[in-house]
Amino acid sequence: MRVRSGFLGPAVLAAVAVGYPVVWLLAAPAGQPAGRFAGEICGAEAVLLFSCSLVLLTLLPFIEHAFGGLDRVVVWHRRVAFAGFALLVAHVALITSTPDPFETTLGHALGDVALAGLLVLIAWAAAPRLRAARWPGPIRALARTSYEYWLGAHRLTGLFVAVAVIHGAIVDPVMRSSSVIRAAFVVVGVIGVGAYAYRELLARYFVPVYEYTVGSVHRLGERTIEIALDPTRKRLAFQPGQFIVLAFGGAGAWQRHPFSISSAASDRRLEVTVKAGGDYTSRLVDDLRPGVPAKVVGPFGEFDYRRGGHEQIWIAGGIGVTPFMSWIRSLDGRFDREVDFYYSVRAPAEAVYRDEIEAATKANPSLRVHYVYSNADGTLTADEVLRHVAPDERPSIYMCGPPAMMQALASGFRRRGVPPSRVRYEQFASR
Repeated sequence: MRVRSGFLGPAVLAAVAVGYPVVWLLAAPAGQPAGRFAGEICGAEAVLLFSCSLVLLTLLPFIEHAFGGLDRVVVWHRRVAFAGFALLVAHVALITSTPDPFETTLGHALGDVALAGLLVLIAWAAAPRLRAARWPGPIRALARTSYEYWLGAHRLTGLFVAVAVIHGAIVDPVMRSSSVIRAAFVVVGVIGVGAYAYRELLARYFVPVYEYTVGSVHRLGERTIEIALDPTRKRLAFQPGQFIVLAFGGAGAWQRHPFSISSAASDRRLEVTVKAGGDYTSRLVDDLRPGVPAKVVGPFGEFDYRRGGHEQIWIAGGIGVTPFMSWIRSLDGRFDREVDFYYSVRAPAEAVYRDEIEAATKANPSLRVHYVYSNADGTLTADEVLRHVAPDERPSIYMCGPPAMMQALASGFRRRGVPPSRVRYEQFASR
């Protein structure tokens, strides 16, 4: 059985990305200067990719399913946005190879605004992945900016894409000569800007928002809390392993943040586990109290062990244990998988759910837990995990934890010949 789903979305995305320039090539008027026409195609393809990135952020359920989970949607959103910006750079370099017969002050200014705005947003998104110490001060400052500030600025992407669409409609000489190309460009622009308008203005009227109240805040460790939420009206229905977007009232109210659900699907209370990492989560750990109102959107994600085979490996790193706790708390005595569960933390005191996990292993003998304390044992590796797997076994692997840990393990499994279809992990890098 395949663990990893979601090949339809990338396939459709690739087909659209390849098909659009083909339309330009087939419908191109005769006599176009080669360099300039290549630049026009790069610019149009950039608008297409940015429009696709805006469509991916609508959070529509069929898109999540097509890509195999919202985390995969975010990954592809990031990829196409970076590719779109690279094409914008190529567009600017090539477009100057031949004089523009339709260049106007307004059109040129709009192009500059779109390019500058998208440059800042792309640099901001990429900054945490760069070796910030080697870059100029502004890049280092962007890398240190909190997720909340970045998210607010990121919402401007659609406005700059709209400016780019208007710029292209005004100055592109090819569109003036080909109604097919002009129609295709307008359709692409309308879809992208329309998706942005839906997300910013209309989604709130179509996406259910569940109202909760903080019922209790239980401190699990020095910098970790478990928050229990009581529904004020209808409670959220979810599958174990899914996550939500959660906002709390009070001081600095209603900042949205994704959290994995740690409670059982049958519980009336909704529970999430929060570890102080950034500014926002640190404020929650220090200041959140019972009685604070909360709003929940979701659920999202397709992190579900029931889609995997009989033999499985679960790997949790730090706070990444949260979705596994939802799985464990939802066990009902009919657990039919053979599972080796690796729980990696720096020290024993950080294994916040140890007692509950051990109780679950006693009730379900086919669930075996292995604790890895990185301060003493070193970092968990794919070689260590697979050392205990028989040659004829083909386990399904589920992982959740810090992005660097997940990427290192995924690379290790690939080197050991484990097909990507048998490895599923949530990619929760915010930027």
